[in-house]
Amino acid sequence: MHVVLFASTTPVVKDIALIKYAAPVMLLTLFWCWETWWPFFGRKEGRLKHAGNNLAVALFNTVVLALAFGSATVMVANWTEQHEFGLLNNTGLTGPFRFVLALVLLDGWMYVWHRANHAIPLLWRFHRMHHSDRNMDGTTATRFHLGEHVGSSLLRLALIPVIGFQLWNLVVYDTLVLAVIMFHHADISIGRWDRWLRLLIVTPYMHKVHHSDWRPETDSNYSTVLSLWDRLAGTFRLRSDPKTLVFGLNEFTDPGWQTWWGMMKTPFGNANRQSDESPPEEPEPAEEGEFSQVGTPCATFTSRLEV
Repeated sequence: MHVVLFASTTPVVKDIALIKYAAPVMLLTLFWCWETWWPFFGRKEGRLKHAGNNLAVALFNTVVLALAFGSATVMVANWTEQHEFGLLNNTGLTGPFRFVLALVLLDGWMYVWHRANHAIPLLWRFHRMHHSDRNMDGTTATRFHLGEHVGSSLLRLALIPVIGFQLWNLVVYDTLVLAVIMFHHADISIGRWDRWLRLLIVTPYMHKVHHSDWRPETDSNYSTVLSLWDRLAGTFRLRSDPKTLVFGLNEFTDPGWQTWWGMMKTPFGNANRQSDESPPEEPEPAEEGEFSQVGTPCATFTSRLEV
């Protein structure tokens, strides 16, 4: 997703890339503090170990993807721009209008890709590593299998000339994605603001439902940045009481699956897909306007760090 940053040379892209280099550290620090002092669920044990495993996967992916796809992405994007190839180069749009449309199209593609990862068994084998995290927090946003990233990067190389994306469109969108997914994976609540903010973007409560261990909820809320895709496609879903959510996949409850090597083996492990049968007490869905208080931030400092 972010490999173009490691092979960019133009001044504008390099300036944006500097922000991208600093963003993960700043955002992780911000959400780590927020999760520690005002958590929604409030995990108390093993947070450093959990974060270390997730971030080790992210670092490994970053290095491999940069080497494998960084230069190729730059070359394809430059060729597309030089030859004015693709949909965006034939619309007559310029400036901010073209830029906004490029971001919207990228986000629409991410919805399609994410939904495909749930619908196609082979893709699900790799994507389920992300869903097997039973303690979702900000670091879960970085927890994706290398195989999933490779598939996404290959398809993006084909998509660039078809749509006509410019290199800096990709860099800006990837930077935006990084901020939003860390936000909506974090173990936080924004209280009543969630109801209004999710009219525009994916929020913590909306994405918590997507990480439920119950398949009808797992197979919902696929949007990455803009929440409108789920509304348009009929995949938007809420739960009346988010405190009853349980994260993870029942096929991967053994702690061994949460290590770096365990996560790498996830696509080749249990072939079963989580059941869509209702639990003993089926969760009650919520209507959009029904749920207004998504767990206000904790008023006491209850989540002290224990390793």
